[in-house]
Amino acid sequence: MSRETKPERKAEKWVYVDLSHSIADGDLPYPGDPPTVIRQWSSLETEAFRLKQMSFGSHSATHLDSPSHLVAKGRSLDSFLPCSFFHEAFTLAIQNCRSIGKEQVKTIPLGVTSVLFFSGWQDRWNSERYFEDPPLLTEEATTLLLERGIRLFGFDSSSCDALASEWLPIHHLIFSYDGLILENLNNLGRVVGRTVSLVALPLLLDDSDGAPTRVIASYKV
Repeated sequence: MSRETKPERKAEKWVYVDLSHSIADGDLPYPGDPPTVIRQWSSLETEAFRLKQMSFGSHSATHLDSPSHLVAKGRSLDSFLPCSFFHEAFTLAIQNCRSIGKEQVKTIPLGVTSVLFFSGWQDRWNSERYFEDPPLLTEEATTLLLERGIRLFGFDSSSCDALASEWLPIHHLIFSYDGLILENLNNLGRVVGRTVSLVALPLLLDDSDGAPTRVIASYKV
């Protein structure tokens, strides 16, 4: 009697992509923000161990903005539960858009809780051109996404609002839903058009308006 052999299942492999910029001495800060200064405090030669002293703002490099950044009684980042930093995220290509309207965001699949916007601005990192406005979300598109349950918005640029804006309407709109904002993302081109598992873990700072954040995307192949 012959036995049927089942076809071998191909082992699934996880791909991990770091979406963060590292924090480096002399990084160009957002206009008006404190500089990033990192210096050697102790060395192997003198103290037998290495230790660095670091000084930078809470919105340096890749970071999360929380409602308390702009809202008088808004929630601080440390008040959010750990589950707030784990999402299913979709990366939308916006390089060829003048602005990001309702028609563009309608292509985002249902069920995700985070959207990352790939403008290509990461290639301008640490240059003055980085602070030019990328394609920006409209209030209508932002509202549509918030009503669909999106609670984490990510950008590979310095802001989701125009640099010249004083009111920062998109920030305020997202914060009104207790949403969070990721800024200064990196490597989004490696996950564009994909739905990924996203982990965005900020430094745990007391009463924080924001914090540098390590952001990792993963998906199966």
